[in-house]
This record gives sequence, C-alpha cells and structure tokens, in this order.
Amino acid sequence: MNVQILGCAGGIGGTGPYTTSLLIDDDILLDAGTGVSQLSIEELVAIDHVFISHPHLDHIAGLALLIDAVFGKRSKPLTVYATAEVLHALKTHVFNWVIWPDFSGLPSAESPVMQYQEISAGATLKLGGRTITPHSVNHVPGSVAYFVRANQASFMFTGDMASTPELWQAVGLQTDLRMVIVDCSFPDAEAGLALVSRHFCPASLIEDIQDVPATVEFLIYHLKPGQEAQIMAELEQNKDRIFKPLKAGDCFTL
Repeated sequence: MNVQILGCAGGIGGTGPYTTSLLIDDDILLDAGTGVSQLSIEELVAIDHVFISHPHLDHIAGLALLIDAVFGKRSKPLTVYATAEVLHALKTHVFNWVIWPDFSGLPSAESPVMQYQEISAGATLKLGGRTITPHSVNHVPGSVAYFVRANQASFMFTGDMASTPELWQAVGLQTDLRMVIVDCSFPDAEAGLALVSRHFCPASLIEDIQDVPATVEFLIYHLKPGQEAQIMAELEQNKDRIFKPLKAGDCFTL
C-alpha cells in the first residue's frame, strides 16, 4: 500500500500551500482538499473511492472540481463515502445546483458520474485488499478518523479533531499500526481558539495521547500557515514522543 500526501496544511499560504488530501495507491482518496489539484486528468480518472472525514471546506474544496474533471471520462461512478451527517451537508450545501451541480444525477440518474455511500463508525469496508474503518471523533457532527490496513500494516488518519479518548483506546489495540497522522492546528497560546473550534494545540494533544505507547510515531498535519515552526517546537519539548511534521509530497509504503 502506497500513501501519497497531496496536501496537509491547515490553510493556504505558509510552508504548506495545499489543504488536506491523501492518495492511497492510485484509486482511493482520504479527503479532497486543494491537494487534489496536483493530480493530472489521468490520475483523477483513476480515483474510484473518496472518503470524507468531515465537510469543512479545506477538506472538500477539490471534490466538486474532481467530479467535474472526470465527467464523461469514467465508465462507472466515483463513490463518495461519508457518515450520514456529512453526506447530508454535501447534498444540501455543495451539490445542490446553487454552489455546484448535483452530479449524483448526471449525466442521468441511472448512470451518474458520482454516487454516495453512507458509512458508520466501526463498520469496516474492504476495497481490493485494503480495509478502511471509520472511528468517530470530536469535531463537527459526523466527523470520523480512518484506520487503513493492508498486508498486516496499518496507519490512522484522524481528520480534524479535539479530545477523543475512545480513539486512542482503539489505537492501543492496533498491533500493526505504523503511523498516526493527527491534527494539531494551533500553538498553545491559542488554546482557547483550539478548544472552541475543536482542534488540538500541543498541550491538549499531548494530554490526550498520554496512554498511547511511546513507540507510535505521530505525523502532525493541519498546522496553521505561519505557525508551523512554533507548533512543532512546542510538541518537541515533550521528549517522550516522536512528532514529525507532515508535508505535501511525502510518500509512504506500508
């Protein structure tokens, strides 16, 4: 299983110009932020599955344009997976013929370019030798993290989140976990903003993961532009943990 980081920034500008999107092999996306714009038409057409963690714009900005780009070029629908709350948001506020066409009915209801599939926390999907399991997290309603596994190796992508003890309990049960990609959006000086917007700052993240084995590697994403160095410096003050900043262009083989 190959994982390519198309985008992982918490906004535009700064050192990470692309927002969140991860490409697994050549056919699965986790989130569809502006990082999708790095792919060619041929690479976009190859994507069969898009898993959305939550419906905030920086995680879905590329989805509408992706569907538009592959329209008329695919022989089967591209499937968008999300919880009921997230699918409702996409249908109501994006693919509504006001912001963007409803591609779930184009070119026809019988043969659309896009289809929705509702997922539930804890229910594992199998896709060509890979399994993807969503887990509820504390962000906006319906938000999930994703455990992704293939060949006795797995990683977790948290999406955006704040304190979720049950998630770290689940992490502790994963014997084949190679890495955790986790949100840490704000420096500690903005802990109040992190709390109200349901994101982590270094202090709250370190507190939340205190029972996770120290051998687990944490890759930090969603750093706010211009604050990347400060956030990482505050995380690295904790010498008992391995924290590394995630960057667009990073590639992993599991």
